[in-house]
Amino acid sequence: MQRFLPSAAMCAATCLIFCAALAAACLPIQAHAEEAAVKDVRGPYLGIAFGAAFGNRETADSNSSNDEGLGRSAKYFGGYQLSENFGLQVGFVRFRDLNQNTGKGASLRIQTVKGRSAYAAGTARWPVGESFAITGKLGVSFGKVSGASPATAATNQLLGSKTTLLVGSGVDYVFNHQLAMSLELESYGHISPQVKGNLITLGLRFTF
Repeated sequence: MQRFLPSAAMCAATCLIFCAALAAACLPIQAHAEEAAVKDVRGPYLGIAFGAAFGNRETADSNSSNDEGLGRSAKYFGGYQLSENFGLQVGFVRFRDLNQNTGKGASLRIQTVKGRSAYAAGTARWPVGESFAITGKLGVSFGKVSGASPATAATNQLLGSKTTLLVGSGVDYVFNHQLAMSLELESYGHISPQVKGNLITLGLRFTF
């Protein structure tokens, strides 16, 4: 059984955010004038985020009660906010200690791998006040898994690379034009044929 697929709710939420942002972008100019208090986020930016990665996958003989685990993660990204509602983003993510279990009982073995992904995505924002916004992300992830431990034939099956759909959603808090904070939940799909990469992060964005 495979776990941590991008959920229907997550995909639906991302699509709704994109649709809401599109509708907001199409509102009459007068409506935007009334929202002049919304803080400006347009322009090029760089950011960094840290959090937890989870990418566990159960095999047919795994002991699911020992299958949970979180690994450290880091994300480095940059992009251009084209308007209040839409932008483009590229980034690089490091996943640490994603788990794969095989065997049962005394023969249970917990194997760990380290993954990474480079990605390119479109982003959407739906402001819900002067400083807060709901965010969505949709793009392509170029994932890879290496550094398996313990180094066994079974563990080596976890290695490889994969190109998959990236979906994400979150919230932004804009302090001012130069600085914003974000909380994001993202699914990178498979980062290798056997391992999935999912991420929850808290980060900072610096706009120029």
